[in-house]
Amino acid sequence: MTAPDDLGPCLATLIPNPFAADAATILSGLDAAVENGCGGVSAWSLHVTNLDPDPGVFAREVAERGLEVRVVEAATGWAAADGIDRDGDLTLDLAEALGAHQVVAVMLEPALADSDRAVVGFADLCDRASERDISVALEFLPWTGIPDLQTAWRLVAAAGRPNGGILLDTWHWQRQPGGPCPEFLAGLPGSAIQVVQLCDAAESPGDDPMTEAMASRPLPGEGVVDFAALASVMEGIGATPLLCPEVFNRDLVAAGPSTFARSVVDACCSAWPSGRRPSHPGGGR
Repeated sequence: MTAPDDLGPCLATLIPNPFAADAATILSGLDAAVENGCGGVSAWSLHVTNLDPDPGVFAREVAERGLEVRVVEAATGWAAADGIDRDGDLTLDLAEALGAHQVVAVMLEPALADSDRAVVGFADLCDRASERDISVALEFLPWTGIPDLQTAWRLVAAAGRPNGGILLDTWHWQRQPGGPCPEFLAGLPGSAIQVVQLCDAAESPGDDPMTEAMASRPLPGEGVVDFAALASVMEGIGATPLLCPEVFNRDLVAAGPSTFARSVVDACCSAWPSGRRPSHPGGGR
């Protein structure tokens, strides 16, 4: 069964306003993670640098609490049509400084400007990451040019890099065009799924997917995501992803980061049947 130590929650979810986080709220999020038995955190680049421009400060605060940074989010410029990646090196630099062996890549635009250029950009990001023993997980977002698992996998497969893979967010899994696709997932190699972000989704989508995603995700087990079925498919393909709870919920976090973290940890341990805590997923595999 999943244990709290298997979990590396997204630090941003433990902060009431993640886009305007000061040092005190960032540290309170780290405290909440360790108080509830988590083994690590997934950190936004913004929060690392908001704490201090020197990432060594963030690294020390994490280490002093007995945590580790498992994931750094996120590189966004790799798919630029002009071929200029404006933030990939920063993401990789921070991950290396924090001892993280996993970063996330996303694109935020509503359409891919150039699919071929995106494949080249992702491959290049993976190559630069591999030099530092870092893996790159591509996250699909339903309102973007990479809206679903199928699109994400086509890009990752076309790039053909052994350290490239997929981040599967269970809210995005539920809300992707066409809904969950377990048959497609079952055909992927287990190594393709590097990270799973655990959260749930309400039965009916909200009017604005971005607002719903950032403010009103239910705890795992309180929505319509079929965690048992999804975990069964993962087990069937031999996937051993990092487990990173990402329950953005404005109302629940108002109870305080530690109380909220306890609810998240309990829900994830109940909803997800198995977990792991690797030393690192291995950037060069």
